[in-house]
Amino acid sequence: MIHNIPKEFFDPEYLYAYAEDFLNTKIATQIYVLREQRGLTQEDLAQKIGVKQPGIARLENVNNSAWKVETLKKLAKELGVIYIGGFV
Repeated sequence: MIHNIPKEFFDPEYLYAYAEDFLNTKIATQIYVLREQRGLTQEDLAQKIGVKQPGIARLENVNNSAWKVETLKKLAKELGVIYIGGFV
């Protein structure tokens, strides 16, 4: 029901900031969980995609918003979450 939506969500700037924070948190959390599920350390994953460990730490930080598509593709491939046609 529309009357239950907080009034802030009708402000485009607020809505954009909310969506960006949600996306950053989701991506960072997925990277962390997938890495942990596969028994990899940050250093292990960093070596596999050609970055240094602090780079993985930044990617797993929910406050990160500097996503590079190429890095996300490398992560997805290394973590086994790519299929033909896109991402799982």
